[in-house]
Amino acid sequence: MPDEVLAPNIELFSRNGFAGPNTTIVRAQYRPRFLRARGEYLPRRFHTWDLPAQVFAEPKALPVTILEGEGIGLELNRRAAAMSFGYVNVWADELHYIVSGRGQLDTEVGTLEVRTGDFVLIPRAVTYRWGEIAEEINEFIVVTTSELRLDPEGAPATFNPDLHLDRPVPHGRPGLPVDDEYEVVVRTGDRFTSYFYDVDPIPCLDVIGAPLVVRFNIENVQGLAVAEGGLAPAQLMSSTSGRDFIFGVGSRHSARPPVHHNADFDEVICYGMGPSPWGSVDTPGTVTWTPKGILHQGPEENVQPGYRAWLLETRSSLTMTPAGRDIAYLMETDRYGVHPAEGQPATAR
Repeated sequence: MPDEVLAPNIELFSRNGFAGPNTTIVRAQYRPRFLRARGEYLPRRFHTWDLPAQVFAEPKALPVTILEGEGIGLELNRRAAAMSFGYVNVWADELHYIVSGRGQLDTEVGTLEVRTGDFVLIPRAVTYRWGEIAEEINEFIVVTTSELRLDPEGAPATFNPDLHLDRPVPHGRPGLPVDDEYEVVVRTGDRFTSYFYDVDPIPCLDVIGAPLVVRFNIENVQGLAVAEGGLAPAQLMSSTSGRDFIFGVGSRHSARPPVHHNADFDEVICYGMGPSPWGSVDTPGTVTWTPKGILHQGPEENVQPGYRAWLLETRSSLTMTPAGRDIAYLMETDRYGVHPAEGQPATAR
């Protein structure tokens, strides 16, 4: 008999995520540990590195969606060489998280040198491309039709924008003529339109005013230490629609999160880096997904020397794409490992 049944188990039922009313339920039994499950509405663990290399083999390959819902998509991208074209999403903001790699991200407002652990927020209608790649780029991208804004809770203790937020460096030069033509791919939802130019349209001479594209690194996001009782993780970003939120959930001094019924939000967590594991998760780029309403606890966060991760909460009801199914495993909702009933990827059954 599991140890959890020997003492009362506390469950938290929440409405509207961390901001709404909460109800505490006390049980003798420990409910997150299920024997098996049948159907589609299941918690999943995605091994993003398992997406086949041939998916990105073409020079003009674009990001691949693994989860999608109303107004939001979660995508993977892999680049080993510079892009020969520009790309602009005119209907959605994009938050790029660099799982691994190092390279040059060139935007129409300047250039950033990015590395593992970087977040880059690119608003809709900003054209960009990957430039020189020093180490293959693997990234996890949140694409949302809601406007994303950086609004760190508890700043500057959790995150200090004055110290750790930067913007692209303007090119300081004009766009030069090209030998043939330069293509810019315009994305509108799941449709694409190409515009062609006789000069490179992306470089700018200077940028004045509020920053458009911003960058910070997950290493500069700090958890809130909590002595007793637990506390919601620190919010980093939110959408103006109130549908999507980003939180830092790296290791912090606090009690283990309670068993949780999140009635209104799907939870997606990306494990960024160690050195410590987070429960059964120890590989950067592991993505966990708990659909709204599914009982879960999740691993202990107070581990040393520590780890870095981040959480997306979305009111959208997410579903897997075919590409997502290829790299998805049934997940147990205690330590977030591959469930014992799952011996093969979800599509293999």
